[in-house]
Amino acid sequence: MRKRILGLLLMVVFVFSLSACTTSENSRNDAAGQTEAEQSGQNDSAKTAVVFFSATGTTAEAANLIAEQTDADLFEIVSQETYTSEDLNYTDDNCRANREMDNAAARPAIENDLSKVAEYEVIYLGYPIWHGTAPRIIQTFLENYDLSNATIYTFCTSGGSGIEQSIQDLKSSYPDINIADGKRLNDATAADIREWIETRQSGSTYESNEPML
Repeated sequence: MRKRILGLLLMVVFVFSLSACTTSENSRNDAAGQTEAEQSGQNDSAKTAVVFFSATGTTAEAANLIAEQTDADLFEIVSQETYTSEDLNYTDDNCRANREMDNAAARPAIENDLSKVAEYEVIYLGYPIWHGTAPRIIQTFLENYDLSNATIYTFCTSGGSGIEQSIQDLKSSYPDINIADGKRLNDATAADIREWIETRQSGSTYESNEPML
């Protein structure tokens, strides 16, 4: 009788120990899985940057939406000399913006250090359309930082012009930089941004001049 009771007790201890080991192993696996997921998310975020120039705040809105949808780091190209409303008065041939765009050699200085952007593999580069193309300060950015390891997707906001001419101009001026497709994002919503990004990631053709209104 004692042997039978002792045997049952040993069986209970064995089952309890096995259950405890299994639970501990599962906990370790769950913790490891969570750590890997967190690290993966951090790595994905570290590889993607949204860089933008916005003189009036319109392009900044689109840039923030892209950063939110891609979990990317956000960088603003800040002009050393702030653009005033008079600088952007396009009806005045002598306004600063018009003078810069009429001068192919103009390179407005950038106030902030953007050297960290060179670490990213994917860059969304945004700007308003001036004179049908990208502002000269975008050329300042491209010429001052090594972006040879990045794929650049452009986006813009404009009063009516599409993004195509700016992409052609940038590709022509900087053939060593991998400038891919682009998108005009006037009044874009988070859903519009997701659609563009998902379509781009799937490799489908996207009409870059199709307005998102």
